[in-house]
Amino acid sequence: MSDITIPGVTSKYDTKKLIEDLMKVERIPRDRAEEQLKALQLQKTAWQDVNRSIVRARETSRALFSFQNPFNERIAKSSDEGVLTAAATREALEDEHTIVVKQTASADRFLSGRLASDYRVPAGDYAFTVGDRTVSLKFSDGTLKEFADALTRKGGDILRARVIPVSKSEQSIVIESLKTGSKNRLGFEGAARDWALASGLVEEARSSRRDLATGSAQPFEKPLDRSLVRAEPGSLAVGPGGEAKLPVSPSLSSKGLVLEMEVRVTRRTEPPAPAGPPPGPSISAPGSITYEGITITADPSDPQVPVWTPPPPPTRTDDPVVLFLSDGAGRSVPLPAQPDSEEFRTVSVTLSDYLADFSGLGIRNRNTHRDVEVRNVRVYDPTETGGLRPRDPVDTSRDAIVSLEGIEVVRDTNSISDLIPGVTLNLQEASDKKIRLKVEPDREKAKEAIIEMVGNYNRLMADINILSRNDERLVQEISYYTEEERKTATARLGLLQGDSTLNLLRTSMQRITTNPQPVGETSEVLGRIGISTNAARGGAGGYDASRLRGYLEIDEEALGNALRDDFETVRRLFGFDTDGDLLVDSGVAFGLDALYRPYVETGGILAVKTRTYDTQISSQQTRIETLDRQLVAKEAELRRKYGMMEGALQGMERSSQDISNFMKQNDN
Repeated sequence: MSDITIPGVTSKYDTKKLIEDLMKVERIPRDRAEEQLKALQLQKTAWQDVNRSIVRARETSRALFSFQNPFNERIAKSSDEGVLTAAATREALEDEHTIVVKQTASADRFLSGRLASDYRVPAGDYAFTVGDRTVSLKFSDGTLKEFADALTRKGGDILRARVIPVSKSEQSIVIESLKTGSKNRLGFEGAARDWALASGLVEEARSSRRDLATGSAQPFEKPLDRSLVRAEPGSLAVGPGGEAKLPVSPSLSSKGLVLEMEVRVTRRTEPPAPAGPPPGPSISAPGSITYEGITITADPSDPQVPVWTPPPPPTRTDDPVVLFLSDGAGRSVPLPAQPDSEEFRTVSVTLSDYLADFSGLGIRNRNTHRDVEVRNVRVYDPTETGGLRPRDPVDTSRDAIVSLEGIEVVRDTNSISDLIPGVTLNLQEASDKKIRLKVEPDREKAKEAIIEMVGNYNRLMADINILSRNDERLVQEISYYTEEERKTATARLGLLQGDSTLNLLRTSMQRITTNPQPVGETSEVLGRIGISTNAARGGAGGYDASRLRGYLEIDEEALGNALRDDFETVRRLFGFDTDGDLLVDSGVAFGLDALYRPYVETGGILAVKTRTYDTQISSQQTRIETLDRQLVAKEAELRRKYGMMEGALQGMERSSQDISNFMKQNDN
């Protein structure tokens, strides 16, 4: 039974191996087509990676000269960030300012008396005011903690409350406004007023406000000269050399009181100096007499005019200290200097900082060419609201007071953005020292952008070198590759060798980064700011082959020095408007962007190449499919023919066996 064979299934002639050997030969065109397909796909992937590298390089190049370029970024540096910090926008001008933070803004924060741990807040309609806003809370009896939580939820962004356990058996509540400024006082209405009085948050107070009448001016330290003092309804003006006093009678204790007024110091137009000597006496023409046709004229008068000496210029006096506080004993304390201003300025003074009691405001104008005016002068307790004042305030609302270049300004917040264009001042704490605020370019951001551009440039140059050259040293020289990137780069060595597109791109990139660029009247190169190929090895007389690949190197110290000492030249080196049309038309970054654009734009060079590869890949895949069908048919044909051959051979063997058996029978 072991000798039985079935043609096409089993064969003692090993036709299966014969068919496989023949099919290996037949598959050679198909295998070559598949290798070509893989090569095309790998080349397409390589071009796609090059496209991404060019896009990244273009984006970082364009970022150095576009509207949002980092050279227009500004930062504000404070000489003492514990007192003042600042943030600058791109609209800020490069400048230096002197600022004194005299007072920071704050909000009301009131502490209650000690309440029992089981204290309950009675039910009622509670109303709390912060400036012109009201927080209404309908509370139906509960613990102090429940009341504080309900008030905080209702208060939103203007009011909050919290409970402080003072001891095991006592607690207090703190209610605070979240809005700074003297106009945002914390007030109590309805049930809140009765509860605030009962809990010790506030106490009743008699109004301490006094308005100083400008029409009742009195002598200050010398007799009152009415020709130099002009009183009008609500205001008092004191001319050069004059002085006056606005009294308070009886005098007030300064504790907790603030003097507030509006002040204006205006400069007078000075008379012009005499241009020359006076013209002298005017003398009529001499007389004459005529007799018998003869006229005799008298000699003209010749008065002796004395030599003219120009009068000495008037003595000029400048004294910005024009306001004084007086106490009951007649002692005067000067207030800070008042700058010239065309408009009235609000001046606020805490009286207890100067004297124990207050009896009046003195105005002394020693200036020879200035007028001093005051109006709306009043004394008041800033903690008092609606007849109530805090019994134990943690803090009270007040405005921020800042002196900018000697000009005092008042704001109701510690974040001030309307003093210096493009700069927001953030007040941290009050201080009597002058803070220098310097607004300058963000050199660090510009440096980072330049480094990023050079990094993407080198990435693109590395891709070009690896794809166009079959040299393993190209991969070994790149230290920033990961192991996976190194393996991929090694597989791509020389993949696009001889491609003119890559060679042209590399040459153009090197030309742009080495050619001088206009920066105004002169031209500069990247090497001046520490960016170059640096092929020479530090003056050692040799060279490093890895530095001849077209990569750029950065001397960070030289770049930092260039950005510090010649920032404008660095900016122009990357992008510059040579014809004054407000459009950048030269520079390294501009040149690289213009070079990259036709490669990566829609329908550009690399898009055309990718479409060409798509066509070739599709054609190759169609060819492989055709070859696969032909191979299947060829293999089936071979199997059929070899099966028929085996059947014929087996038939011949059976015939031979029959003849052999017949002969043996005849012999027997």
